[in-house]
Amino acid sequence: MGRGKLTPQDLEAMKAISANLQRLLAESGMKQSHLATILNIPTSSLNEYVKGKSLPKIGNIQKIADYFGLQKSDIDPRFASKKDSSTLDKINHIAKQLEMKRQIKVLDFCYQQSKEQDETASLSASDETTDDKVADKSNHTQYQKVVDSFIAKELNDQTIIHWDNVIKAKDLYQTFGRQYENIQIYGEVSAGTGIWVGHEKQETIKYPIPIPEHDIALTVNGNSMEPLFYNGDVIFVKKTKAIHHGQIIVVIVNNEAYVKKLYRKNKEIRLISLNPDYDDIILKENDTIEVIGTVIT
Repeated sequence: MGRGKLTPQDLEAMKAISANLQRLLAESGMKQSHLATILNIPTSSLNEYVKGKSLPKIGNIQKIADYFGLQKSDIDPRFASKKDSSTLDKINHIAKQLEMKRQIKVLDFCYQQSKEQDETASLSASDETTDDKVADKSNHTQYQKVVDSFIAKELNDQTIIHWDNVIKAKDLYQTFGRQYENIQIYGEVSAGTGIWVGHEKQETIKYPIPIPEHDIALTVNGNSMEPLFYNGDVIFVKKTKAIHHGQIIVVIVNNEAYVKKLYRKNKEIRLISLNPDYDDIILKENDTIEVIGTVIT
């Protein structure tokens, strides 16, 4: 693509494409160089796409989409249908800002609206005219606006501060619906070069609720599992020896603890980093291994 000045939309597209490519590479366990060779895309170009430093050519987006059996819009948001997208994008954007209990209310409301819409459509399906079809599209847009309005109200209610109840900062947090519970951290797990995990709690910290059921909590050290986990994030682990291909696991290899994605291909077992800047760890027959458990995501 030309090197003209990028628009804000171009920059957003690069970020989205980068995240999508990183996810596809991680899920498939494929190296960038291998994919570049298969698709006849210069390795340097694909690397820039993955790092979010360059916008792919349309032809290259098509190649990648075809290879993974996807639509171009699944990789590059610029190819998404413009119809109704602005309202849907707004709904998604606002809903993500809601507390869990309000998200559940929104979901219930959406189900209610969907049911009402289906019932209305079924009553007139038998004798539908061209004018009716136009009206259906209008109604569909109207339903989206109703949902959008409902979500906006929930967000507004969530952010209203009743100052009469606020005396200390903790009261302000409670007003926003943000509450904390103590959790015990048992050490650090590497998203990079390997760190020892202790068997005794190292510290107790406050963590926003809801907290998933777990056996141990660990702190991530390093950035090899971005964009799923970032340096300093707390992860929750369910202790188990029953692990499967594709799961995110905590495992001790040669006395060093890692959080990685388990990948098995043919006779080879790999511990995959989601960040393409990091190489996979290929387990060798003589490596000592202790599986701690699976990460709750």
